[in-house]
Amino acid sequence: MAEMRAYLGIRGFSIVVSRSYKKLEEKMPHLVAEMRNDIVKDPFIREFIVMSKKWSYNGDPENPIFTYYFETHESLRPKLKVMQNYDAIIETTYNNVDRFEFTEEFAEYLLMPV
Repeated sequence: MAEMRAYLGIRGFSIVVSRSYKKLEEKMPHLVAEMRNDIVKDPFIREFIVMSKKWSYNGDPENPIFTYYFETHESLRPKLKVMQNYDAIIETTYNNVDRFEFTEEFAEYLLMPV
């Protein structure tokens, strides 16, 4: 496999190694299942925040987002870091609120029939 990659690389081909979202789902089934349920209900929403259930957040009613809670998902921040490494989400934090977006590829994966 390494020889084939080198051969193709020398000839100007770009080699892209992708990670399987299925493997990501195996690592954190409850979080991915909740994300899938959310996006199936609202298929055009891509943005989400993470927070404690003890906090309050006044969002924009014209820009709905999903919310995932630390109390519901153990090790939520490290899981989100893994999701970033899989190119499933992108961090878009501002205003001191941990904010992310699903990549379109991951959103399409979540919307596929199970």
